Amino acid sequence: MPLRGDDLLALAQRVAPLASLRGVNGFLLSKAQGCRVFDAENVAYLDFVGGGGANLLGYANQYVLDAIRRAATTTLAAGYSVVAEVELAALLEELLPHLCPWALTGSEVEAWELALRWCRRSTGRNRIVVFDGNRRGAVEAFQVAPLGPLGISQPLLAGIPPDVSRFARVVPWGDVGALRTVLDEVGVDVAAIVLDPLASQFGVVPPDRQYLADVEQAARQVGAFLVLDETLTGFRLGRGGAAELLGLAPDVSVFGSVLSGGVAQLGAVAWRRELEALPGDDISTPPSPIAIHAAAATLSVLRNDAVYKRLEERGAQLQSGVEALAEKFERPLRVARVGSIFSCAFARQAVVDGRSHARADHESWQRFHHLARENGLLLPARSSAPAFISHAHGVKDIEQALTAMEAALRRMQKEEEG
Repeated sequence: MPLRGDDLLALAQRVAPLASLRGVNGFLLSKAQGCRVFDAENVAYLDFVGGGGANLLGYANQYVLDAIRRAATTTLAAGYSVVAEVELAALLEELLPHLCPWALTGSEVEAWELALRWCRRSTGRNRIVVFDGNRRGAVEAFQVAPLGPLGISQPLLAGIPPDVSRFARVVPWGDVGALRTVLDEVGVDVAAIVLDPLASQFGVVPPDRQYLADVEQAARQVGAFLVLDETLTGFRLGRGGAAELLGLAPDVSVFGSVLSGGVAQLGAVAWRRELEALPGDDISTPPSPIAIHAAAATLSVLRNDAVYKRLEERGAQLQSGVEALAEKFERPLRVARVGSIFSCAFARQAVVDGRSHARADHESWQRFHHLARENGLLLPARSSAPAFISHAHGVKDIEQALTAMEAALRRMQKEEEG
């Protein structure tokens, strides 16, 4: 007899502790289809976590599955670069002609390591500048928190040596003056300024184009490379990602598993063509052939402009519905959205930086998240964390999500009145 969800979590605590930690706020997944995921007891949830943003087309997309089946019969040879890898890089150059060359890696972490090493090697400098809103992922260099003035940082996690954080400066999001102050002090040793255009550590902060332009200009002035984090936004906000949408011209762009349709780990680094960059001799592990073929299939689907039109329509439908619910229940439930990426927070003021994020009502979000899940809706467990709409979400799915949110808000209201 299959183990129940609680029993599986108890087993995981003993034999797979990291899996158990991931399962506390979510659950242990048994299968996924379309825009729904299923737990160990085969209970379905309408999903807006989206595999951390990687699930753009929907789970088990037929085009991607067909590509995986072909790969399984021809190119399952780990440790080799396959013909399809070169073909995929050529396709990426065709879609994004301002970027070349491309380096495909087995994961986002490897892509970041390659990109940062290249920046340091090419400039002869050591430091990087990040923003407190930057997405951290599993990249050790980004696991830093501000300690004092001028962006001085300390390790965010136990086990990270202080020397790692010594080479990173953390600047408050949205504060151009603070960035310039830090660069006045250490700009001559800054190899890269890393930019997450949505400040996704705070959910989704609608981009201020002037601020982003100021960051780009500041990087040019001190001779540092501007590295754009497209791990969430690349190919999701459009084929040109955040760079095209926001008018940015980064020197280096880092992409993630959105490329591979969320079915396998994949990372990519791309350089501005004018740099005529060479990745160097630090050859990373070849990406999985499964991921390569899945990425080619994903990009073939994304050639169709109707995909992005559908994503925008569903995003607008969800946003207007949440705003109507907030007004109906007189709750400070805010939604911020850029394309198919959105975030919600219980906050009197819009979440736009670290201070406003800290003032949000995170306890109310925990209650709301739990009650929404009881009604079959899976949202990010952390307040203001980004959530994602996939191409598999239809009009009826968004209506179901809004119904679940309404039920959760009504339950919260009754509990408070009682």
